[in-house]
Amino acid sequence: MRMIVAETCTSADLYAEKTVEYFARARTEIEPLLPPKKISLGCRALEIGCSEGHTLEWLKESGYCNWVAGVEPYTELQTRPGVVDQFFKLDIEKELPSLPSDSIDLILCLDVLEHLVNPWETIRRLDSLLKPGGLWIISVPNIRNYHILIDLAFKGRFNYSESGILDRTHLRFFTRTTAIELAESGGSTVIQIVETETNRWQKRLLSRLGFGDLLAKQFILAAKKPCI
Repeated sequence: MRMIVAETCTSADLYAEKTVEYFARARTEIEPLLPPKKISLGCRALEIGCSEGHTLEWLKESGYCNWVAGVEPYTELQTRPGVVDQFFKLDIEKELPSLPSDSIDLILCLDVLEHLVNPWETIRRLDSLLKPGGLWIISVPNIRNYHILIDLAFKGRFNYSESGILDRTHLRFFTRTTAIELAESGGSTVIQIVETETNRWQKRLLSRLGFGDLLAKQFILAAKKPCI
């Protein structure tokens, strides 16, 4: 009898197949959730899953932060030298960046937590780095989007893709309710939510029917850590 050995594909293998465009974009859509620039003076930001560092570069050059650091296990930093102050190439589920406790004002987790085995525990561990009164900004895709529901309910399909809500590197899936629970798992409180890819008149109609989240492709949440 011939034995067939299945080939396994690691996370690193999956990410190696991503296009350059997957990593090379500043996430400027988080701007409505950021503190005003006058308040942000002296702000220290840490981005988990910073890709090539473009969002950190934008935060610093736009005047929202004066010190920025990033964590990324799969790519090397590609921004101009000196723009990002510290870079950590590590697996955030296995170790924290070597930063002092209560030293960060803003932690960004932008479309990264859905890739983790235990994002709730990661939030709890990272919370030790965030100052009292500090801010989380977290974005996750919305599995309740109507495109996903239609394919599942009427076509019997739940097919992974190279990017988007059903990106094949996603391990966890979230709705608005579970996204809030995730953001608050470290003890912070969600203070604002922004939805992406929504149509205003359709949103208004579906909200009246109790289905407003069906149009959202993504939720971006701001959560504030309690002050001592």
